[in-house]
Amino acid sequence: KLIVAVEHDEIPRLKALYERGLQNNVPGLKLIGPKEIQEKEPFCRGLLALDSPYTGIVDYKQVAQSYAKDFQEAGGTILTDFEVTNVEMAKESSPESEDGLKYPVIVRNKK
Repeated sequence: KLIVAVEHDEIPRLKALYERGLQNNVPGLKLIGPKEIQEKEPFCRGLLALDSPYTGIVDYKQVAQSYAKDFQEAGGTILTDFEVTNVEMAKESSPESEDGLKYPVIVRNKK
């Protein structure tokens, strides 16, 4: 996958993305110039590109649905039309507690 800067003002953002990728240990990540861009993608033109050979494009809806299925199979409940107003850490309680709290995250809404 190439992320290409075609305007000079895009180069600092591309370099920042490169640095963030290095910090996150993205494998094979490198910056390439116009000649290498054209070698990889003959019809692509740019000033600088971020080459990420192990990055792919995913169908995020499918990824989210897979997470949702795993979450529900683990006993979780998914709410829609639920405007989140706050997320906070809770003190984890024992399995025999009245509220049955097993996970230390509380998600609140206006209700």
